[in-house]
Amino acid sequence: MPPEARRGAPKQPDLYLFATTIMVSDRKRSVDWYTQKLGFEVIQDMGHWVTVGHKGQTGLLHLCQASEIGADLEPGMQGITLHVRGDFEKTCAELATKGVVFDQPVKRMPWGIFARIADPDGNVINVHPED
Repeated sequence: MPPEARRGAPKQPDLYLFATTIMVSDRKRSVDWYTQKLGFEVIQDMGHWVTVGHKGQTGLLHLCQASEIGADLEPGMQGITLHVRGDFEKTCAELATKGVVFDQPVKRMPWGIFARIADPDGNVINVHPED
């Protein structure tokens, strides 16, 4: 019997990741990089912050310019993981042709394959195949 079906068991909240805040030093430059280099779309532009991602999907990136909100967080301090659907190595090669710089090119490890890039502020982005 599933835990939620047990008598007296509390109902678990229906939670999912909506967005992750990424502190950036130049919002416009970051929006350009995430849309032009990685292929995300602008989902919402509120002037002082912008969310990018894919329409109809959760897991948005909330690009927030630290200087505009007086944040103590500094750009370049966040880590992000992206999954690639389809041919992983081909997708990484396509990103490279768009000017995405890999500080760790595609690498095979005993546990799997991955690559690592960084956005204009040095935020680390780990890239893995979806499966």
